[in-house]
Amino acid sequence: MDDGGSDLPGSARFLIGRDKELAFIGSFVERAATGGGALLMSGDAGVGKTLLLEVAAARAAAVGIRVVRAVGAEFEADVSFAGLNQVMHPLLGELQRLDAAHRQALTVALGLGDGPPPSQLLVANAALALLRQAAVATALLVIVDDLPWLDRASAVVLGFAARRLDGSRVGLIAASRAGEEGFFERAGLPGYELQPLDNAAAMALLEDRFPALAPRVRQRLLAEAQGNPLALLELPVALDDLQRSSAGGMPTVLPLSRRLQAMFAARISDLPAVTFQLLLLAVLSGTGDLRLLEAAGRGDGEIEGLAPAERARLVRIDPSAGRLVFRHPLIRSAVVELSTGDQRRPGPPGAGRTARRSA
Repeated sequence: MDDGGSDLPGSARFLIGRDKELAFIGSFVERAATGGGALLMSGDAGVGKTLLLEVAAARAAAVGIRVVRAVGAEFEADVSFAGLNQVMHPLLGELQRLDAAHRQALTVALGLGDGPPPSQLLVANAALALLRQAAVATALLVIVDDLPWLDRASAVVLGFAARRLDGSRVGLIAASRAGEEGFFERAGLPGYELQPLDNAAAMALLEDRFPALAPRVRQRLLAEAQGNPLALLELPVALDDLQRSSAGGMPTVLPLSRRLQAMFAARISDLPAVTFQLLLLAVLSGTGDLRLLEAAGRGDGEIEGLAPAERARLVRIDPSAGRLVFRHPLIRSAVVELSTGDQRRPGPPGAGRTARRSA
């Protein structure tokens, strides 16, 4: 495919089926360099959001746009202004050009000086002023990944700034998993949902990267991955040579690589023990029959233990069919991979929380 130029990062050259998305990102970068603006990108884990952010950064740099970044991190989620520090730190050379109040507010908020804690509104206006000032000589692109993990103070400030970038030379692209909410104020900001690959692109990706896969194996992987690029690239790696050639047969529940386990590990590992055990039973039974799950719960309301899995967007309940449906086939594999031998043995779902294998 035409990747739109030589300014893409090396890994992006293997993007298949993303012509429309690449054109959209390129257009946004170009517009933001002259008129400012913000874009919120969402999509499932593994669908390629981070890679498209890399594309945006590469294209911006190739045309002389300055790029600054922040990445939300769970271990910093409780550290006020940790994310804002990532964005502002490369721009501190412009700090002296701000008025005294804004300069003092940012200096204190970012932990670079002493003084009374500034109000959040003052910090937000100071951050916006610094972004605009930094873009006077050279257009600026701010990239924020893993948006829901930004600390609250940074999310509020950057959300404030994002809604006031029109007419500047500052662009902001932020990415988060679909369905995950943080403290970033999204009201009024344009969004872009990154979809899974269509079947033709998914097939082309598998054939390009794993040409020796047996046709029957390739079809099974396509069905399990459901267009998720990371799954398409990682599922074959977890199979042995016999399985990839179909000579050894395919397991009922596909094994996952560590990267694929990590896609679901946090959401699954945080579930109550009874919820996890019900999901494991649904996988091992192969049916998801709600009557089976109710019987396993001894009819005493244990089936209500599925609610946390629904809230985590791991499953949905189909009342008409009387079945539990996993939102992605790989969640089934992740549940099995994250279980222990004891948990896979028959027993009551509420028997207590037991340790699971780390993802």
